[in-house]
Amino acid sequence: MKALGRKFKDFWESPGSPFDLVLVGAVFFLLLFGICVMYSSSSVTAWREFQDSEYFLKKQLAWAIIGLVVFFFFANFPYKRLERFALGGIVISVLLLILVFIPGIGKSVGTYYGRNFHRWIGIGPYQLQPSEIAKLAVVVYLSSLIVKLKLKENRGPKKFILPAVLLLAVLVLILAEPAFGTTMEILFVVIAFVFLFGFPVRNLLLVGLVSLPLAYLLISQVGYRRKRMEVWLDPYRFRYDEGHQLVTSFRAFLDGGWFGNKLASGYAHRYLTYSHTDFVLATYVEDFGFIGFLFFFALVMILLSRVYVLLKRVEDPFGFYLGAGLLFILGTQFVINSYVVTGLFPITGISLPFMSYGGSSLLVVLAAFGILVNITRKENIGV
Repeated sequence: MKALGRKFKDFWESPGSPFDLVLVGAVFFLLLFGICVMYSSSSVTAWREFQDSEYFLKKQLAWAIIGLVVFFFFANFPYKRLERFALGGIVISVLLLILVFIPGIGKSVGTYYGRNFHRWIGIGPYQLQPSEIAKLAVVVYLSSLIVKLKLKENRGPKKFILPAVLLLAVLVLILAEPAFGTTMEILFVVIAFVFLFGFPVRNLLLVGLVSLPLAYLLISQVGYRRKRMEVWLDPYRFRYDEGHQLVTSFRAFLDGGWFGNKLASGYAHRYLTYSHTDFVLATYVEDFGFIGFLFFFALVMILLSRVYVLLKRVEDPFGFYLGAGLLFILGTQFVINSYVVTGLFPITGISLPFMSYGGSSLLVVLAAFGILVNITRKENIGV
């Protein structure tokens, strides 16, 4: 048994050549698996709205093909060159975030309670979500910044003015869309990089405590956010209006039982709004049950832990910080979406990587994993 354990440890901690086959295989399997799950979750809605049960599947397949091109590009593109484009990338992301508010370019969606969401740029029949691109740009920029700051002895306040302005611009523009969940996701990544830079944990906790009043104001003084908090705290009180989505998600988990039901036949497939986007996990569990949930959870853990194991041995500082940032933002996305669907976190618009319908999200996820595959190539891993 000890010999078998050592062999597994050697296999698990050794990258493939030229790419790590475990990592690449997990990405490909989750992509195919996620498209199948999305199809099951979207077929009823697609038929009801477009009289074509494969409507969303066709569009997602188109994005997946483009995403695979992006994946292979970043898997082979020398990732160190990204450091040169770090500043330009975040500036472009700020410009794209501004475009969503320009009539005729930006695409807005109205809600039943009168709020308009400005999150997309129209490109023919497709839509691009700049906030997804901004997440990737922020990680690249912070990775480049932290490497430069660690090499310099003079780290005066002036060195932080431009980074602070650019990051604040990204956060404010995404918050104004509004996309509070994505704002929090990027903010968590910024905090993670501050920790990687060497900022004491105690001071980070103090900053977090000081920021609580601001977070309270951002929630309590904005009507739809305050309502979401009320729904989160007591969803059954609002089961016939704002709480319907969360209550239906709870029912999907309950109806799924251990082994699930006949595909696309459950209550949530017919009545859960956004069942193929933010709440795709609920309809998945309704189809495949708790065993299916454990299977998906195991796949995600294999993928993320594989990246973690390999990143620990990356010798290039920029590669390490870039990989760590991507790993953190992808892991955060998995966690927040799972928490929202299960009622552990207030409802917010965070997609589930690989499973949720959405071209921009899929492109960014595949780009991120392409970069991770590149960083963890055998020649970049220390002995």
